[in-house]
Amino acid sequence: MLKLIMCVTRRADLTREQFDHHWIEHHAPLVRAHQRVLGINRYVQTILLANPAAQMAIQASRGTQAVDFDGCAELWWDSLDAHLAARKTPEGAKALQLLIEDERRFVDLGRSQLWYGTERSIIPEEYQPATNLTHRG
Repeated sequence: MLKLIMCVTRRADLTREQFDHHWIEHHAPLVRAHQRVLGINRYVQTILLANPAAQMAIQASRGTQAVDFDGCAELWWDSLDAHLAARKTPEGAKALQLLIEDERRFVDLGRSQLWYGTERSIIPEEYQPATNLTHRG
């Protein structure tokens, strides 16, 4: 399974509320509308919790920097080959262009980060058949 993660930074001329409204009300339905042609299996948006005290406390507990983005987008495909193949079809190329054009309406692409990865499931653990410990006899 291929996963794309984008740490999304809003355009400087938008408030957090304007950014989030466009992301959920306009961009999410657009992604959903092109899900099949692009072969997207899953799409998740994660927004920052609007609690500055909690954010500062968690960062201080580990000595980390303040977050420099407004949310994360995660998309899943069956494989890198499937993802790239879908983008190369005429329909896929058009859908991808529409998504990028919409991103430019609310995302500062130059300050955002984008990368591919694969998951390692730790909790819950990968499925392992249970051992039957019951003795019947």
